[in-house]
Amino acid sequence: MYITRKMIMVCISIVGLLFLPLTAQSANVLNSSVTRQDGRYMMHMETIVQAPVAKVHSLLMNYKNFTRFNSIFKQVEFVGHIGDGVRMGVRSEFCVLAICQDFDWIQDVQFLPDGEISITIIPNQGDFRQGNGRWRLFSVNGGTRLLFDLDLTPKYWIPPIFGTWLAQQKFSEDAFKFAQELEKMVILNDC
Repeated sequence: MYITRKMIMVCISIVGLLFLPLTAQSANVLNSSVTRQDGRYMMHMETIVQAPVAKVHSLLMNYKNFTRFNSIFKQVEFVGHIGDGVRMGVRSEFCVLAICQDFDWIQDVQFLPDGEISITIIPNQGDFRQGNGRWRLFSVNGGTRLLFDLDLTPKYWIPPIFGTWLAQQKFSEDAFKFAQELEKMVILNDC
């Protein structure tokens, strides 16, 4: 059987159409930053995810999804219920330039009436003196604009290799992967 150029183009087009639902999404990191001041690290991330707010919120409310969102999370365990939220133990690994550092902590995650999600790291119950974070979600053209702010103070000295510039690069990369994974989970109806 003789394969013509036209047959090859038709096959390529069919394969392209099969993967279109996964590639048509357009996760976008609008802003990410890491600053360091007096041993505290402040992180900010702003992304657009092409998925409805309700679905994104549902995914963020399920702690079992955390290890799928971001490769930094190695293990997340349910510890107990607290008010309108959960307490969880987290084990993570932060790697830059093939050098890795493990961090463990206990955090309370509160689901606030306005739809925001608040994170409070329990002081001295792991590798952080303190930590606070907040997820804010806004509807934008059928998608979701996510704003995440985190302020944390490690208990221990962090080597310069994990300095602000490299942490910024890693955080930006992880923010994009996070947004892509959220979109993928919505497409695959995992929420």
